[in-house]
Amino acid sequence: MTYIIVPEYISCFLLALIGVYVFFDKKSSSLKNTTFQISLFFSLISIINNIISIYGIENAAHIPVIINVYLNSFYYFSVAVMTTMVSITTYATLFEGRYGEPRLKRAIGVSLSLFAVEVIIVLANLATGWLFYFDADGLYHRGPLNAIGIAYLAVAIFNIILFGALERRRTKKSFRLILYILPSSAAILGFLQYLFQDTILTGTIIAFSLLTLFIAGQQQRARVDALTELSNREAFFNDISRLCQRKAQYRIIIIGLKNFKQVNGQFGQRAGDALLYAVGSYLEHLDPRVSAYRISGVQFTLLVNKKMKPEEYETWFCALMERFCHPWKTDLCETELRAIFADIEFPQHASDVDEVIASLEYATRLAKEDPNCRPVRFTNRLKEQFERRNYIVARMDKALREDHFFLNIQPVYDIKHQRFTGGEVLLRLNDDSGRPISPGEFIPIAIETGLATKLGLMVMEKVCKFLQENRETDLGWLSINVSSQQDEFDDTVHHLEMLLEQYGIEPRRIKLEITEMVLLEDLERAHETMQELNQLGIGVYLDDFGTGYSNLVNVMMLPFECVKIDKGFIRGIASNPKSRGMLQTVVSGLRSMNVIALAEGVETEDQDNIVRELGIDRIQGYYYARPMAAEEFVWLMHERCQIQPKQ
Repeated sequence: MTYIIVPEYISCFLLALIGVYVFFDKKSSSLKNTTFQISLFFSLISIINNIISIYGIENAAHIPVIINVYLNSFYYFSVAVMTTMVSITTYATLFEGRYGEPRLKRAIGVSLSLFAVEVIIVLANLATGWLFYFDADGLYHRGPLNAIGIAYLAVAIFNIILFGALERRRTKKSFRLILYILPSSAAILGFLQYLFQDTILTGTIIAFSLLTLFIAGQQQRARVDALTELSNREAFFNDISRLCQRKAQYRIIIIGLKNFKQVNGQFGQRAGDALLYAVGSYLEHLDPRVSAYRISGVQFTLLVNKKMKPEEYETWFCALMERFCHPWKTDLCETELRAIFADIEFPQHASDVDEVIASLEYATRLAKEDPNCRPVRFTNRLKEQFERRNYIVARMDKALREDHFFLNIQPVYDIKHQRFTGGEVLLRLNDDSGRPISPGEFIPIAIETGLATKLGLMVMEKVCKFLQENRETDLGWLSINVSSQQDEFDDTVHHLEMLLEQYGIEPRRIKLEITEMVLLEDLERAHETMQELNQLGIGVYLDDFGTGYSNLVNVMMLPFECVKIDKGFIRGIASNPKSRGMLQTVVSGLRSMNVIALAEGVETEDQDNIVRELGIDRIQGYYYARPMAAEEFVWLMHERCQIQPKQ
């Protein structure tokens, strides 16, 4: 009898290629990887043995019967091993990350039981000929149970479909295709083997099954972080998308390591990587109800399913935070790792994936801003704050598109000239109902979201246009707040130059107010930029001097035209002699450097008298004038009268 074994040669070559890749690819030890490697090894051995067995059957006259018997017996045994290991590998793939599940243990138990039955039949065949036998002439004959291999395969396929269906909702999306492709393909090939028994497809069935598992594994590796071996950012997004679609209840915890650059600097990159691996390993084995992810360099997330009761969750969450109060030890170093924590509950605090991600980012930012590293729990109150923030962002976007921002100007009183000589431009915004939104609310959000630079450029153009439209009135100078970073500040300066030329505005009429923190990034570069502005005739004012970041050394190093002393400095001078003495020192120092001293927030007669006595040059505050509409400011400056403070 002649057999067609070309498919076996092809299958052997295919498995050999996969084997070479697996041999040189260093993977972590896991049930799925281990069973796959065992399956691959026995499949190659089985296919090679099958090819040799068929050669022996076709050349039985030249080969001792005992050798053919043992070759074919080993073939049936290895097929049983192949089928069993491929089944277990499939289960390990479907249950990845949940190897302690009772259902997985039952599935493996069923496979091993079937394997035991197959082995008993193979051993019994030596005496009974149930599977095959050789006659007196050495010719091969099929026994009554010869199709047991196909039957065993059919039962294995049925079990995979059964357990896969039971676990479908909990199976990772990238592995669900296994439930459709692997059993159906194996069933089709098995049926063809039954119809065409002269064409050997046993190895083809196993090879195709292993190829399916191999491809699924490679796809899954795209979802795994190479350093910590946790699921990665893409996997996290996919998993929460799946949970959101199901409206499942769950909690998300985000953990961020603080000052990790210092760890790398102190111990080296390898030690830092070892610490990240240690943290990842700890998080991965926290609880079977928790899935761990590494979503960025030093940020991890945990998905906690609804099986963990609220009171149990609180205890567990506290224990998690407590762990980060103790040192982390690896073979390379031992150190403490400070961490920030935030958590959110779905669907109580978010209704879809986008809201979940945005809420997490918001909670993480709040946690990072807390110097005490207190956890941020996303409560209903925090949700209201978050929704308010989102509304303001949307409102600012719309206002930029539709030109809904408007300007107020707060006049500045010049003591020497005894009149208002200029003013500070203040950006204003109303909500949809026309009620004002506090600048203290929308300006920080604009800075946080990157809108501050756009707003600054818009204000500059509005100011230049305003000055052009009121050329007939001497409006003095107008100061504009610049809240961008150093790089953006340089771009802002160049943009202002173009606007001044476009609208025909004298540079001396524009002043730029900037905080010291913007300049501290690169003092040398800041000095060059300010010199360029001075040469153009644009004065630079230091804003918020006295808020905790300012010092006179930086004032001496940079060519400021004016220093605005913060209202917090002014508020206590009437009742606190130390504040008054400190202010005297500051004013004297500014005067010695020929820098204008401007007092902000003067609201009472006592404050006014004191700043005058101390030699302040200019005053800004409610005691003289509140912020007013641009049209009102034009009228005020048009009068050119020597306005006296309000009594």
